[in-house]
Amino acid sequence: MPNVVGNFIKSLFGRKDAAAIDSLAPSPTGGYTAPEVWLHPDSEELKKQTLLQARKIEQPVFSIGRRVSDSVHYPHDDPPDLLLVENPPYTLSRSQCAIEVSQDKVILRDLGSRAGTMLGKKRLRKSGRKPSSVVVPKGSHSLILGLRDGPFRFRLEVR
Repeated sequence: MPNVVGNFIKSLFGRKDAAAIDSLAPSPTGGYTAPEVWLHPDSEELKKQTLLQARKIEQPVFSIGRRVSDSVHYPHDDPPDLLLVENPPYTLSRSQCAIEVSQDKVILRDLGSRAGTMLGKKRLRKSGRKPSSVVVPKGSHSLILGLRDGPFRFRLEVR
């Protein structure tokens, strides 16, 4: 069945929004196509720690945090999906942030870290008035964990 509503909206708003409108169209199976999300290391420190050049996020919730010794427990008992090594003084939290992928959007959520999480120039921090999460639009974005000038930098790509 053709995307009648999408074609009508395109005729109203012009072709510049066509890609965004097409992304809202139902897939041939009847559901909506979930965004494709990639995490790329974007600093020398992270390139040393990770074996892969890029990692496709294929689960609904993907968490990132600091690796701790076996005698220390993680909040919520489950270790993060991606563990990063950091020497003291620590700027990363054991549970720093999570990337949540649903059928229609991607959300970056700070999990209560002390130094915060940055997407582009927007700092997320669970305390105070600052937001703890943000919807990540399609495109390539800078993702910084901890301090702004720290070594934990990624490129977060939403397709």
